[in-house]
Amino acid sequence: MTQLIVLGLVLAGIYAIQCLIWPFAACRSCSGAGKHRSPSGKAFRTCSHCGGNGRRVRLGRRLFGKP
Repeated sequence: MTQLIVLGLVLAGIYAIQCLIWPFAACRSCSGAGKHRSPSGKAFRTCSHCGGNGRRVRLGRRLFGKP
């Protein structure tokens, strides 16, 4: 049981360090493209979730209170 707690703390620490180094991840809605394609494939519109930049702030980074 103690090993599981230690393992959980180690994994949480690694995730926290990753969030400090890489605060952004690809937008889930547009898969990091920043835009959505029309059904015909000829027109595009910007992603409303990420504002067209293709990135989102990771959850761990939001927990630290820094964007």
